[in-house]
Amino acid sequence: MEDFAKKCEVKEDETMGRYVVAAVNIKAGETLLLEQPVLLLANNADRRCSNCHQLTSTFCGKCRLMPLCADCVDHLDLDCQRLAKLELQLEQVQQLAAHPEIVNALKYLLLREHAEMHSQYEELLQMEAHLTRRRGTDIWLNYQKQVIQPLQSAGVLLQLRNGESINEELLQRMLGIADINSFEIRAPELGGSMRGLYVKAGLFVHSCVPNLVAAIDEQRRIKLYANRSIAAGEVLYNCYTNILLGTEERRKILKIGKCFDCQCARCLDPTELGTHMSSFVCVHCAGGYIVKQPVTNVWQCLLNPEHTLKPEFVSNVLERAKEEVFHAHGDIYRLELLLAKLGRLLHGNHYIMLDLKQHIASILRQILQNMAHRPSRKVYERKIRLCQEILLVLKVVVPGISRLKAVALYELSNTQAELARKLFSEQEHNSADLMAELQQTEIMMRESLRMLLYEPICTPEGQLARNMLRELKDLQNDMKLLQQSNPDVVN
Repeated sequence: MEDFAKKCEVKEDETMGRYVVAAVNIKAGETLLLEQPVLLLANNADRRCSNCHQLTSTFCGKCRLMPLCADCVDHLDLDCQRLAKLELQLEQVQQLAAHPEIVNALKYLLLREHAEMHSQYEELLQMEAHLTRRRGTDIWLNYQKQVIQPLQSAGVLLQLRNGESINEELLQRMLGIADINSFEIRAPELGGSMRGLYVKAGLFVHSCVPNLVAAIDEQRRIKLYANRSIAAGEVLYNCYTNILLGTEERRKILKIGKCFDCQCARCLDPTELGTHMSSFVCVHCAGGYIVKQPVTNVWQCLLNPEHTLKPEFVSNVLERAKEEVFHAHGDIYRLELLLAKLGRLLHGNHYIMLDLKQHIASILRQILQNMAHRPSRKVYERKIRLCQEILLVLKVVVPGISRLKAVALYELSNTQAELARKLFSEQEHNSADLMAELQQTEIMMRESLRMLLYEPICTPEGQLARNMLRELKDLQNDMKLLQQSNPDVVN
């Protein structure tokens, strides 16, 4: 929090609400905030152990309301004791247990119960909930049915401190704050996710071209650092959604989940800063692309505005494409055919095309790692080309320090180095060719490593950085041995 107090200033206006600006000049990579979560929450419909956060179907034997897996004997004593004092019949407990979302509401209410945590509760209540925009929506009605009504009918609320003041409006505010402001964090199981609610981190407003990077370590502590140099007075932006989605997809997620319409530079540019991540091919114009104009919402060709696409056609193509990508998962031949097929309709940088390229590159990585496959030169070259195409887009949408860019750059450099060694061993390249490739690999690996070193050590990206340090050392040893055996290869 000390970094935040020195480097950040909280402001407020009618348009942005509360937001944060840089109080001083900030260097690229500089940390602005390190913060522990006030609350750890399961995703709606998930039930997670209140101690280890593993998925579970069992509950604490003492309080009977908080999930607790078979491997854990207890959870926070203050919470357990307070819930155990509630006068609930077995039927009421079972009724509450049938609604997983209730646990998140109880965690919020327990902050209100404990005097030592009341200041945190009050801070959270100041966060944006967008009640007016959420009122009457499906999510509002769902919380009403799955959380508020069960808590009221079981008589839980009236047994809490000042329980008569805990009405539907307050509960909807709590649940809205969690939905609007929480950060997705890794769950204990592979591929799982949960949510963390952070008081200070939630103050940073959104942009699809952010100047901050958020990273969450194994202790669920969030770190926010600058991805470029930031001048004093600049607004500090974080990104709330997947930066590799197209504009309509990103804006839809932000509208539903965060209740606002993004007006950032990328969202207002029909070409998405020249990347064309949402553009269609114009079949009438050579080199023409059809984009959605932000003001009129009409899909028009940039070369000839008379060439248009109907929104229904665009939606149908994208839905069918997503379905085909899903069914082709893991099948490199189907994925490659689909990439060629969609390339006649979508720009090569379209977000669905990028998704396909990432899938294919991932499968190629597995093939190249298994030497029993005896991969040909074409396999290496295909992965290199895919990495290069993905990097060209990343350099625009995530300029500066970026873990996405760092990982893609590592994949590119690693593959290029392996191909160079293969060609040298097969005598297709000489020592000078190999040295030139290894030198280029070293430059790319150093750049990738430079970006990953800002990530917390005990994250997948942090672990990759540690592995890269060893690989870089091995690479430098290879270059030294090559130079010693062939003194003429340098310069």
